[in-house]
Amino acid sequence: MSRGSTLAAALLLVAALGAALVVADDAAGGAASDGPVRPIGAAAAGRAVIHDLPDWLPFGGLALGRHLFLQRSQQTPYGIEHELVHRRQQAAHPLWFWTSYLLLPRWRLRWEAEAYAAQARARCPIDGEHGLAAYLSGPAYLWPASRARAAAEIRRFL
Repeated sequence: MSRGSTLAAALLLVAALGAALVVADDAAGGAASDGPVRPIGAAAAGRAVIHDLPDWLPFGGLALGRHLFLQRSQQTPYGIEHELVHRRQQAAHPLWFWTSYLLLPRWRLRWEAEAYAAQARARCPIDGEHGLAAYLSGPAYLWPASRARAAAEIRRFL
């Protein structure tokens, strides 16, 4: 088996496991988990729960079903809303979300642009050196598009 096909198989396995966790967790109503955890009070969050994510990780947040893993610095209303968008995306497309997010940069851009639009509605800037588009078009998301394209995709969801 070549290195490329091994990587593809591993990514598909991650996608399948992520989808299975989302479906099983939502079907069970979400089991209790260990570690620091806080329920979210907003009605839009449903039964979502925030877990602390270590600051040393190279990303600020991750949604897996009703579980939102966020670094403390990202536990703001717009950071939480960003992950809630991913929660809704995963619920609507459990297997496709993970497969397309991991394997297809165009779809990673699409999923993230929708989530970043929630932050843009909260008045986070889209343009500029430290804007949402700069982050979305950079190494954190494996450079899925140019900054201009990332900005246009975010604006598509406003």
